[in-house]
Amino acid sequence: MLILAWLFYGLQICASAAVYSRGSGGHTTCQLRDDNPHPKQPGSRIPVPTLYSQRYSEQTFIGTHNSAAVRTPDNGWSISGNQYFNVSMQLRSGVRLLQAQGHLDPDGPDEIRLCHFNCALMDGGSLNEHLLAVKDFLETHRDEVVTLLFVNAVHGGLLTWIKAYYDTGLDLLSYSPPREKRGGAMLLDDWPTIDEMVATNKRAVTFLSSGADEDAAPYLLNEFDYMFETDFGIEAPDQYSCLPSRPRWPGSYIPPRLSLVNHFLYAKFLGFRYPNATYANTTNSAGFRVGELGEHAARCRSAYERRPNFLLVDFFNEGDVFDVDYGMNAF
Repeated sequence: MLILAWLFYGLQICASAAVYSRGSGGHTTCQLRDDNPHPKQPGSRIPVPTLYSQRYSEQTFIGTHNSAAVRTPDNGWSISGNQYFNVSMQLRSGVRLLQAQGHLDPDGPDEIRLCHFNCALMDGGSLNEHLLAVKDFLETHRDEVVTLLFVNAVHGGLLTWIKAYYDTGLDLLSYSPPREKRGGAMLLDDWPTIDEMVATNKRAVTFLSSGADEDAAPYLLNEFDYMFETDFGIEAPDQYSCLPSRPRWPGSYIPPRLSLVNHFLYAKFLGFRYPNATYANTTNSAGFRVGELGEHAARCRSAYERRPNFLLVDFFNEGDVFDVDYGMNAF
């Protein structure tokens, strides 16, 4: 009875505070809304020209968490979304890492869809569409480098990833490390400079969280051979860490690898976490108070004794993410 009452309560909440949409399987789902949001227009990245002659591994880039999961009027500003602007706008504004999660399309098993956990909750479109947006940006901005990070939920589906890169032509723009530097052998000093990547026109760097085979596709890199991530799933501003969480290392050891600092905040509804848009302006602030992006980035820079490489955020247009980007890179 208690379980039935709880489900009924949830349905009441859903009916009063949600929109209904068609999932990728054609069924109707209930999605909570971000009622009447007023997202700020995105700021702009300020490049630091001296960094073009420095290594890819020597600078900080802003990344978008679940970059393809966008809240729009068409989906009722669904709280399953982590951003307010699409990937093309993200890139034009100055985002240089796009993170997403790939799933096989249940209606077309030869295609990968970019969804977070479940495509019925938020379908961010096909991988091919995503890659074409990146390719278009790179072809019109020939001195830029873009990083893609995918959680690979396509078990045993590496060929599907390879096909998407081949079909869109992004494989031809993708960076592949030297063979002798694969399998965890590539350290910070082994990465090329931005100038070198531009000169060779290898300006897309792609990491897969699992399932990579660099002999079969040398441009799809096994994420945790090349970088570490800090904790995610943060629900309070004082929980942000700089220590490696994936993969874990002994004690407080910081390995000489790329660093991804997760800096996004969750709220909860009926025990379920969702991206906290209400607090985003503070979460993404350039200030130095606990919970702000500026403080977290500066603390990690001190702990690493170098710039953190990627700062991963929700709602990149809120707060001052590009001020933090500039502050990290200019000094």
